[in-house]
Amino acid sequence: MFLKKLDVQGVRNIRWGQLLPQAGVNLVYGDNGSGKTSLLEAIYLLGRGRSFRTTKLKSIINTASEDCTVYARVGISWDVDDADIAMGVSRALSGAFHFKVAGRQVYTASILAETLPIMLMNSDSLALIEGGPSGRRRFLDWGVFHVEQRFRELWRKYQRCHKQRNNLLRRDKISAAQLAAWDNAFIALSEQVADYRKAYFEKVLPEFQAILRQLNDDLHIEFSLFRGWAEESSLSLELEKNRNRDLKSQSSHCGAHRADIRLKCDGRPAKEVLSRGQEKIVVLAMQIAQGRVLSRLANKQCLYLLDDLAAELDREHLSRGVDLLTELGAQVFLTGTDKEALQAVLPQLSKGPVGLFHVKQGVIDQKDDTASL
Repeated sequence: MFLKKLDVQGVRNIRWGQLLPQAGVNLVYGDNGSGKTSLLEAIYLLGRGRSFRTTKLKSIINTASEDCTVYARVGISWDVDDADIAMGVSRALSGAFHFKVAGRQVYTASILAETLPIMLMNSDSLALIEGGPSGRRRFLDWGVFHVEQRFRELWRKYQRCHKQRNNLLRRDKISAAQLAAWDNAFIALSEQVADYRKAYFEKVLPEFQAILRQLNDDLHIEFSLFRGWAEESSLSLELEKNRNRDLKSQSSHCGAHRADIRLKCDGRPAKEVLSRGQEKIVVLAMQIAQGRVLSRLANKQCLYLLDDLAAELDREHLSRGVDLLTELGAQVFLTGTDKEALQAVLPQLSKGPVGLFHVKQGVIDQKDDTASL
């Protein structure tokens, strides 16, 4: 998907701004605190219905406003306007929200995410390697969600079943028959979720390895998928083995909610071996790989938000990453404090205009001297 026009109102220090982005790379530069990240936050709000920086609405909305609004014209193809649709998100201090897609009000953020797939990389993205399993599960499920329509409802069913099983474990007296009934449903749903994840993982893994070689041929990462219970065992046996533990803690210690992507380097956990710079390269490879799979399997382009990566990643590897995204045909928004440093990472062999935006004290200035590669 491509953002062809973007209007932002009341998002942090951006009182109002309008952009006409380019199809490929869009450079956003300005001093620290000028509003560059706020612009990316507005785009993220459009595609997710929430911020990537905070859960507090008061922090997102401009101090002079009661609400914030992001509106865009979005296209499946850059060259064909007939299929363009309008998207809009409004969030208010009162907690009220309005999501619209193609002129119709929608009530779940998943519809926004399905319409405008967004991949964000910033300083927090290293949690994919350094953090716990939950972040890696979300990364995996983002991909499954976008390429397999049935997964969304399946995951909701699983979450409800998981919650019911945990509620049952919290009771003083538990009927063995009732627990067995919930276990049967829990097992069936866990296995279905695990099958979808495994099928997707097997598609994204070779893409990741290929991209990593292009970014840094010296890095060798072993990826494996942990489904949430021992590979050599059945979930039924694992539930039985963990029965007393589950009852004591009043929670389920195995199942699809315990899944993880495990990364190793030289036989050790990657977070114990890799430098911070190497971790950034691995994360970038993971995100580009998901974009490739999305493009191939769902015929969709992912929109990439790269926040201040010129400060996070060395010029050579960032340039390679932007080159790979350009080859993919993705729309990219890349922020930084220095215009020349951003322009220096542009791919040399690609063709097409590059959007250039200067942000100063919340005011977005679209430059007429748009660069051309």
